[in-house]
Amino acid sequence: MRWLPALLLLSLASPVLADPIRQTKGDHYDAFRQLGSDLPTPNSYRTASGAPGHEYWQQRADYDIEVTLDEAKRRISATQTVSYTNRSPDPLRYLWLQLDQNRFKPDSLDQRSLTAPDPQWFPDAGRDVLTYGTLAQQQSLKDGNHGYEITRLADSRGRDLSYTVTDTMLRLDLPTPLKPGARFSFTMDFAFNIVEEARVFSRGGYEHFADNDTYIYFLAQWFPRLAAYTDYDGWQNFPFLGRGEFTLEFGDYRVAITVPSDHIVSATGSLANPGKVLTARQRQRLAQAKDADSPVFIVTPEEAAENEKTKADGTRTWIFSASNVRDFAFSSSRKYIWDAQGYEQDGGQDVLAMSFYPNEAEPIWSRYSTEAVIHTMEVYSRFSFPYPYPTAQSVNTWESGGMEYPMITFNGYRPEPFEVDEDKKNEEGAYAKPIAELPPATYSRAVKYGLIGVIIHEVGHIYFPMTVNSDERQWTWMDEGINSFLEYLAEFEWEEDFPAYGEYTNLLDY
Repeated sequence: MRWLPALLLLSLASPVLADPIRQTKGDHYDAFRQLGSDLPTPNSYRTASGAPGHEYWQQRADYDIEVTLDEAKRRISATQTVSYTNRSPDPLRYLWLQLDQNRFKPDSLDQRSLTAPDPQWFPDAGRDVLTYGTLAQQQSLKDGNHGYEITRLADSRGRDLSYTVTDTMLRLDLPTPLKPGARFSFTMDFAFNIVEEARVFSRGGYEHFADNDTYIYFLAQWFPRLAAYTDYDGWQNFPFLGRGEFTLEFGDYRVAITVPSDHIVSATGSLANPGKVLTARQRQRLAQAKDADSPVFIVTPEEAAENEKTKADGTRTWIFSASNVRDFAFSSSRKYIWDAQGYEQDGGQDVLAMSFYPNEAEPIWSRYSTEAVIHTMEVYSRFSFPYPYPTAQSVNTWESGGMEYPMITFNGYRPEPFEVDEDKKNEEGAYAKPIAELPPATYSRAVKYGLIGVIIHEVGHIYFPMTVNSDERQWTWMDEGINSFLEYLAEFEWEEDFPAYGEYTNLLDY
C-alpha cells in the first residue's frame, strides 16, 4: 500500500472508528462498554469471534497468463485463461472483473472527480492553484491513450461471451447460471499502454532514466482480475478511484513473462525455468544464496552497469508459478542488480529473500534491503504466523513510498547524488579529499531509516492483507492498523532508538 504517515494510519484505527460506537452520553466515549451492539451477529459463515464458521466459504480463481512487454512502445499485451470456481451456496448469473488500468482513461470516474489542490497547501497564493504536477499528469494521460483494449473474451470452446464495461469494472454475463460447486473457464486477450508513474502517481508503471535511455517497469494491478464475491457483501464491485485498494480471490498462477533478453525479472512466485533465463553462473550464485549468512549477488553492480550500456534485440520468457495467492505483480529492467539470501524460518518453510535495484540505489540497498526483508519475517512470524510463501522480494521502483503484492514489494528511497559544498573547504582552500576520491552518492539518516521502514511496512503487508485477506475497499484500517503496530515492533527490534511513528522527516537536519 502506498506508504502513508504512520500517525495518520493509526488515527484510522482508533478507537474502533468513532461515530458508530458513540453512546447516549453525548461525545462521551465509554471504553468499558459491552460490544454486543457494535459487532455483527454471528452466523454459520462467521462466528462471534470472527473466525470462520462451519459453513464458511471462499471463491477461487486460477490464472494462466502469457504476457509480453514491448519496451519500444512501453506497452503490455497478454492472453489469460481464468478458471473460476463457485464455492458459494448461490447460483451466479454473471461474474465481475476489476479493470484497474481503466482508471487512467480521460472519462473514468477517477479522472472526472479530480479537484484542484487545496489552497491550504499554497497559503501564499491565496486562491485555488493549478500546479505543474497536475498539468503534467493531465497531459501524460491525454497523450498516452491509456486503459484496457479487450480484443477477445470467449469461453473454453472459443465462443464469444457477452460483457459490459462500467468504468473500472467488467460484468461478464454467463451463458447459464454457475451452480454452487461448479467451475467456469474463459479466455481474454487484452493490452494497454503503460503509464509513467512519476507523472500520474500510480501503483505501477515505468520509470525512465534519461541519461542512458533505460527503464524500470513495475507492473501492478495490470491484468483483469476477478472481483471478490463474499457472504457479507455479495459482489465487491465498487469502482477504483486510486484509493481503497481491493480484496481478491485466492488461486494458483502460472505467468509467462516475455521481456527483452537482457532484462532481469522479479515477480510473485517462484521462477519455474531458471535454466532458460539465467546463466550457469547466476544459477550457481542463487544456489549459494540459499544457505548464505549474508546476501549474495546474483547480478553484481558491475554486471548491471555493463548490461545497461546496450540494448538486446531478442526476447526471453520468464515463467513464474505461485500457489494460493490473491494477486500477481512483476518488475523488469536491464538495470537491475540482484541479491538474495535464504531465511530458515522457525515453524515454517524456508524462504528466499531477494532484492532488485539499479546502481542509482547504491550503496544503501545492498547494505539494508534484503536484511530488512529477513528481519521483517523474523519479527512478524514470531508475533503472528509463519511467512507462508517461498520467496519475499523488495524491488526499488519509485523515489519514495511503497506498495505490496504477494511475495513482492515495490519500495522507494535512493541515496542523494553527492554535491561538493563550497563552504566546507579546509583552511588551505582545498577539499579534505581530492574530488576523484569523493563518493558518487551518499545517504542521510532520513533515507536510511526511510528505506528500512518502508521495506518492513510493505513486507509486513504480505501478511496483512495479502495473506489475511481483509477488504481494503471497506476496512482499510484493518490491515493498516495491524500492520503498523507490528511494523513499530519490528523497527524497535532493528534498533532501540529507531525513529518510528512517522518521524523520519525529523532526521532531515542530521
